[in-house]
Amino acid sequence: MPPRPDWSRPPVVTLALMLACILIFVFGQGGDDEREAAAIKYYGSAGLPDTELPAYLADLRSRGRDVQAHKLETALKGGEGRLVLETMEFDRAFMQRLHADQVIKPSDQGYEAWRDARQRYEALRGKVFTERWSLKPGEPRAGSLLGHMFLHGDIMHLAGNMVVLFIVGYTVEAALGAWGFLALYLVGGLGAAVPDLLFAGDRVGYSLGASGAISAVMAAYLVLFGLRKIRFFYWLIFVFGTVSWPALAILPVWIGNELLQRFVLDPHGQVNYLAHFGGFVSGALLAGLYRWRKAGGTAQSVERMDADAATAQLRARAVELVSGLQFERAAQCYRQLVVRLPDDEGLLAEHLRVAGLARDAGLQREAAALVLKSASRLATQMDGAVLAQALTLAEAAPPRMSLGAWSRVAMRLLACEEFDAAEALALRLVSRDAAGEAAPKVLNGLVRALQEAGQPERAERARRLLKQRYPQLVTL
Repeated sequence: MPPRPDWSRPPVVTLALMLACILIFVFGQGGDDEREAAAIKYYGSAGLPDTELPAYLADLRSRGRDVQAHKLETALKGGEGRLVLETMEFDRAFMQRLHADQVIKPSDQGYEAWRDARQRYEALRGKVFTERWSLKPGEPRAGSLLGHMFLHGDIMHLAGNMVVLFIVGYTVEAALGAWGFLALYLVGGLGAAVPDLLFAGDRVGYSLGASGAISAVMAAYLVLFGLRKIRFFYWLIFVFGTVSWPALAILPVWIGNELLQRFVLDPHGQVNYLAHFGGFVSGALLAGLYRWRKAGGTAQSVERMDADAATAQLRARAVELVSGLQFERAAQCYRQLVVRLPDDEGLLAEHLRVAGLARDAGLQREAAALVLKSASRLATQMDGAVLAQALTLAEAAPPRMSLGAWSRVAMRLLACEEFDAAEALALRLVSRDAAGEAAPKVLNGLVRALQEAGQPERAERARRLLKQRYPQLVTL
């Protein structure tokens, strides 16, 4: 069973970015409709449409854009003055001339009143949070380059982005680390602005880049993990958990969210979908560079972290079962832990102890076999008493191991001064080792250890056995 979300190592940056986007949307963008409505209302009441909009239509015709001028004139007569206003304000060339007093000139009648009204209107528009912090491709500012990657078009746009960020952010942050993930988001957000900055032309429209930054995270997820099965979070309203799927399986979720936003939820919104492409490419390039620097080791690091979390959870479960006197189930948990960590002496000893408490001969022999096999590996520093106990429990049905492995167990017993167990194991080896592959080494070690321990009579018995069975190999 896959582990539940491990909040002992929460995705701090992912959660912080989500919180920042939500707070900015609620407390920053939340009042924009009212602020914009106040600005538009003032624009009409100050008489600015009568001065500026006809001037804009005339300017379009002077630039040979008669078709567009005619359409806008029709819209203006049809009561769609706001459409004409927005088109005018997104026309960079015209707005530059308007601000430079080249459209409405100081010599024109009513210039001062117009200038005061225009400044008042622009001050009101400046209070619209989204416009102030969004990216204006034709007029980029440092603040907007950073601010635009935390802005959203509406509540559904925000919700869709937060779901995707929540799903992939945890895993990517685990691979890159907190600072690396933050850098990915920020650089990806800047990459999302590149298409607009390159192809801005005369537009003064603004771009919201949160989706571009999240697209960078999505691309990094795919590049880092590809077809690997990765445990990621899912979040459906109030239900969340983890599931193991190939990383590429999340791609349809991201594409589906993009299509849903573009054609259903926000078809006429102010979200710049071209920025998503820029963010995606930026994230892919950054992740590719990171993976090249790390020689592809990032997926393994996440899998290792998930394995560590699962091990910790299993260990806690085993301790809980022991506390509840459910020794058989606890022994089974410890067996799973030992399989995961075959050279953890503490786990091996605890497994053997709990199996003994279970009073099940099969569980005891299984635990003893795992202890002996671990002790046969040279890297293991097994406690002598635990090893001797395992040898006794496995006496009736010893595990299948090579003579060399058994000899290493015997030498470990000697190193721990468990002479009785070592001697008994040496006698078994002698009975099986007619060719002298392992037993002579153990007998030599036994003789030496007993002599150093001040037990000359036992040492002499071992020496006589060695001389009798393997006279050509005696070294003492």
